[in-house]
Amino acid sequence: MGRALVCNSAGKLNTGGGTFADTLAAVSPDSLSVANYDAPADVAGARVLEMWGIDSASVAEIAVTLSRQQSVNDQTRGVRFNIPALIPGGAGTVGSHNMLPGLATIPLYKSDTFAFTVTSTANDEVCVTWNTLYDDLPGVNAVLASWDQVQALRYTTIGLACNAVASGTAGSTYGTARALNADDTRLIANTWYAILGITVQTIVCSVTFTGPDWGGQRLGLPAGALTTDSATYFVDQSVKWGKPLIPCFNSNNQGNINVQVLDSIASTSPKIDFLMYGLTGKPGF
Repeated sequence: MGRALVCNSAGKLNTGGGTFADTLAAVSPDSLSVANYDAPADVAGARVLEMWGIDSASVAEIAVTLSRQQSVNDQTRGVRFNIPALIPGGAGTVGSHNMLPGLATIPLYKSDTFAFTVTSTANDEVCVTWNTLYDDLPGVNAVLASWDQVQALRYTTIGLACNAVASGTAGSTYGTARALNADDTRLIANTWYAILGITVQTIVCSVTFTGPDWGGQRLGLPAGALTTDSATYFVDQSVKWGKPLIPCFNSNNQGNINVQVLDSIASTSPKIDFLMYGLTGKPGF
């Protein structure tokens, strides 16, 4: 099966303000469309597992709509999420709030498209990121492991630094891609590693990465004030959902793994440390 965990983001720079008056656009090169997974059209072959977002300077409310009633109730406001963006700490110091925590999910159907509208204050920056799990996405067979697999294969532990920075265009653009090994070259050659999560010095909305061992798909996690305990984020996700969701890669690909940051504040530098296990071999499926 072409299992895939895919991270996408949407955002807007300089909102006009007003009640659901602004529409978020996909952050390039991401997409608002549900990919054409391998299952009948009436089968929900994908689901949103997690969603988080932020407004740069004010509280906000976001409405998420899709065309299928099996996904959301209606196309007027769909699922409404409040973002208490000033808690804790005030404007520009929060990074992100969870919008879809716990065990709730949003089932998705092929060829459907997300729409995000936001109630905000004029001249704010708003961004939202979500993780979608596809049961079978053609052309992708991501190396994702369970916690039991990773524990059984563990050989060593490392924290690897990567100094990717958010874009100077806040909210609507990822920062410049930075290779995983651009700042720290201590990975052992031709060795499999499992990414457990990250720690940061400065909060941001999202830390994302792409690489060949995940079929070129983007993966990501929150790094806001309420999610700075993301050191074992992918472990926690795997245990929570009972599925293999820990991304693994071969160190020979480290230069092809690109890390990008999304934030509602321009040019934020989170100083990312990736917490990883070195493994004795590639996780089996």
